[in-house]
Amino acid sequence: MIRLLKSLAANIATLSLALIMAVLIWGLAVRANDPISQLPLLQLPVEVIGRPADSSVVIEPNTVEIVVEGPTSILNDLRPEDFTAEVDLSGVSSGEATVPITVRHNVESVEIAFQIPERATVTVERIVHREVPVQVELRGDAARGYELGQPFVDPAVIPVTGVASRVEALAEARVTLFLDSPQQDVVLTRRPVFYDRQGNISSINALELGNEEVVVTVPVNQLAGFAAKPIIVDWEGDPAQGYRLLDVRVEPDSVLVTGQPDQLDALRRVRTEPIDITGLKETLTIPVTLALPEGISVDEVQPILVEIEIEPILTSSVVRKAPEVRALAEGLTMTLDVEEVRVFLFGPLDKLDSLVDDDVRVTLDLFDLDVGTYRLEPDADVFVSDVEVRSIQPPQLTVVITDVITTTEELTPTESTAPNATRRPPGQPSAGVDLGLLLLFMAGSATLLPGAIVLFRRETKI
Repeated sequence: MIRLLKSLAANIATLSLALIMAVLIWGLAVRANDPISQLPLLQLPVEVIGRPADSSVVIEPNTVEIVVEGPTSILNDLRPEDFTAEVDLSGVSSGEATVPITVRHNVESVEIAFQIPERATVTVERIVHREVPVQVELRGDAARGYELGQPFVDPAVIPVTGVASRVEALAEARVTLFLDSPQQDVVLTRRPVFYDRQGNISSINALELGNEEVVVTVPVNQLAGFAAKPIIVDWEGDPAQGYRLLDVRVEPDSVLVTGQPDQLDALRRVRTEPIDITGLKETLTIPVTLALPEGISVDEVQPILVEIEIEPILTSSVVRKAPEVRALAEGLTMTLDVEEVRVFLFGPLDKLDSLVDDDVRVTLDLFDLDVGTYRLEPDADVFVSDVEVRSIQPPQLTVVITDVITTTEELTPTESTAPNATRRPPGQPSAGVDLGLLLLFMAGSATLLPGAIVLFRRETKI
């Protein structure tokens, strides 16, 4: 039995040694085909766990770089998402602390060779909420006879949320208004500028504001004994015939006057001196004075200008004109299908009513035209300013151009030898008979040739 047990133990030892040798040989073979290598410098973001409630955390640095080691076949498939870098702040309440950066992964056969850095500096600050008051700074003053009231702002405070160190440093939100002598209440919307407790402008980046704009109202009150009254222009008459009054303007449109309060309350408006616009044909700007009641005076003398805007009454008119022919070649004559054309004009009524014959001209240009029939557009010109030609009727004229034929025939007189003829003494004028003009017609043509004249002259001596 002892020998049997010794033999069995020897066999088991031999078998175990053989198995170990087989595993080592297999491992060496696997490592030869898939050697261990390193994948350098994977960059990972650092995440925070265990963050304190209502706090802000700043990590420096906020990334970590690692070098991993493992079989090449596994390293080739690795990605940064397979690793997590964390800092645990469960033991930090506020302030600044240095904590380790822990890199985690779940990839088998892979180890972290080293990481850079191994620790991070964290700053933990409380998140607070505070209402910062809004202050109004006025620059300038009200107009003479007025005073500025106490400004008020809506909302009066601005809620600010952020880290305690920055929120607690804020002293006020300031709105600065520049006033240019207002005579009535000023209402403006503005974005405040934040100042710290040392009076310096403070940045509000990364801070959360309840509202960014406020509405500021500055009352403007009138002093006793002063009043602003509108100016009314007192005018009379009518513009020239053919013109109309378009508008009457005054600059400034109101004036500050002084007097007893009861007089100022009874005075609704201030009138200018009368302005006569009779016969005006153009816009006129003139300085005027005010007709003030007794006991009322202007607080500050200033020029007052009145503009009387006049414009002509525009209308249309039609004139008839015979076209003037230009550039008809020598030896040609022409006929038109109409004797007159109608010219439609537009302009001021007075100028249209005063047109004379020479103010409008219609011309027809026959330059470089030979015998034939043509359809031509006449040109119309008007020689009066502000009057324009709108159209011509008819817009085209039919022109027939023909040759001019002139024939002259002279008859030689014969002397009578009749037995009973009586001879006049030498030097006595002979009796002659001039015949009239005879118009010729072309054979086979129905066209009359104006100007074609045959002169027959017969002289008979007795």
